[in-house]
Amino acid sequence: MVHLQDPPSSKGFLPSFSGFESFAPPVGRPKVACYISQDFLRRFPVLPSFLPETDDFMTLDVSTPQGCFGTNFHRFTFGNAYARPLPPFPHSVSPESSLSDLDHPYLVAGDFNIHNAATDPSRLLSSREKKESAPYLDRASDLGFTLLNTPGVYTRFPFSGTHRPSSIDIAFTNPHIFPSFQSWDASSLPSTGSDHAPIMITLRPPAPYNDKPRPRWQDADWPSLTNRLKSWLVPPPPETPSSNQLDQWFSSALSTLTAVIENTAPRSRPSPRSKAWWTPVLTTLRKEFTKASRRAKKTQTPDSYNIARQSQLGYFKAIKRAKASYWADFLAKTSPHNIWTAKQVVAPRKTPRFPSLPDATNPVAINSALLDHFFPPKDPLPSRGRLKKIPSATPLTKREIKLALIISSPSSAPGLDGIPYSVWKKVSLVHPTILLDLLSPLVIFGYHPPSLKTANGVILDKPGKASYDSAASFHIIVFRKTISKRSLNE
Repeated sequence: MVHLQDPPSSKGFLPSFSGFESFAPPVGRPKVACYISQDFLRRFPVLPSFLPETDDFMTLDVSTPQGCFGTNFHRFTFGNAYARPLPPFPHSVSPESSLSDLDHPYLVAGDFNIHNAATDPSRLLSSREKKESAPYLDRASDLGFTLLNTPGVYTRFPFSGTHRPSSIDIAFTNPHIFPSFQSWDASSLPSTGSDHAPIMITLRPPAPYNDKPRPRWQDADWPSLTNRLKSWLVPPPPETPSSNQLDQWFSSALSTLTAVIENTAPRSRPSPRSKAWWTPVLTTLRKEFTKASRRAKKTQTPDSYNIARQSQLGYFKAIKRAKASYWADFLAKTSPHNIWTAKQVVAPRKTPRFPSLPDATNPVAINSALLDHFFPPKDPLPSRGRLKKIPSATPLTKREIKLALIISSPSSAPGLDGIPYSVWKKVSLVHPTILLDLLSPLVIFGYHPPSLKTANGVILDKPGKASYDSAASFHIIVFRKTISKRSLNE
């Protein structure tokens, strides 16, 4: 789907391109036009719409009976705007026309001819420029729209040397379609000969949300867990075990212990719509706003519309206050341990890079290539047969475990079991010998069980690489079980 502003035309006819159908307002020289591939039109019904008050704006309403972008919405809308300066009005397309309050996915893009600090932070804005852009940005904020532009990336490069580059080609999405947004790119497409850079906006279905419920350790029932831990006994290990026997003993004892700990903590209910800044007050305001909107649609009276409007403004302003309050509270608690988290939140959104390896053409091959790079195959170790105690091994002590837990950060990411260091610290305080009895046999026999070698890995790209077609352009972060980290250090 291609959106054009001020397209070339002759006698009311747009240029034709093989494999595409064009749509434009029914005027002699349209200022906006859309081209849609015929393959897309064969799969989805598309209804173009035009506004009676302006010929500089159009929408395409796409019907998707099976849902769109991984959601249950049966339609989505694309808007195309060319907001020309039009005295005595500021622009030919008003904020109300371009930023509609729709109950389904909506994306609008085009040449808005406005300058603002959000898209061009280095520009010194005049009072007139601020006045012209404010209505658009205020309405976008009130309705929950998200600006897709990358700050500081110019979209217009005037041919004359008297004007500086600017960022006047803007794209917004409403909350229903933003989870499907992938990238906004103003540099990949070749030049069209215009002084505006062609922009590619990529949407993709959001990945299925399959995050498992996790224990809420802050709400764990520690009084009842304390009673169970005080009477807990680690079963004795085998005297002369084989590797498999020692691994089975350790895995069984650890699994039983972690099950007891996890059963005392309530489970979270993860959702892609979870918001850390959400409050019960916002829930109440949202219900009131929904009621008022439904009442206005049913009665269609001026009073009901006014009440719905006021309810909407109050709800969105409360959201903005809740976000600001949460962010201020987060910054107030910032320490050297989480200062980089704050930096990542405010840093510009980076375009994700996916490994493109020459000999790997599918996800399985890419996974194998990365694993072979990060963990080169090694010859298997010779079998030890029956394990024997190592005479030179220094016995583990409660003091060593205590010191190891003291230097462990409570905010360190846990591994597959989801148990952070803060939980093991409390377990050690309640029953100091549990970890000692569990880990001492591993030290005595000089054995690290395979059950502690399973971990999660996250692949990250190395910044500043010339290309990302090699596994060497990426690195891996491994999340092991926290008890595994401590046992290795000890």
